[in-house]
Amino acid sequence: MFQKEDIITSHLKKKAQSKLTLAISAFAVIITSSGYLFNSKEVIFLFYIFNFIFFYNLIIYYLLKKHDIN
Repeated sequence: MFQKEDIITSHLKKKAQSKLTLAISAFAVIITSSGYLFNSKEVIFLFYIFNFIFFYNLIIYYLLKKHDIN
């Protein structure tokens, strides 16, 4: 059914996607936390959403790193 190369390729793609989303969400958290764009209630709400997304992606990244396939 599945070959080992397919599983390794899939795992590496997931790791790369996880690293990219972690970087993007970290950038969004930094932009919204600094109040650089606007200082309003909507930006504070966005900060909490981006913060949740960042920690969610951080957990996924560490789980993928913990169960690394060599």
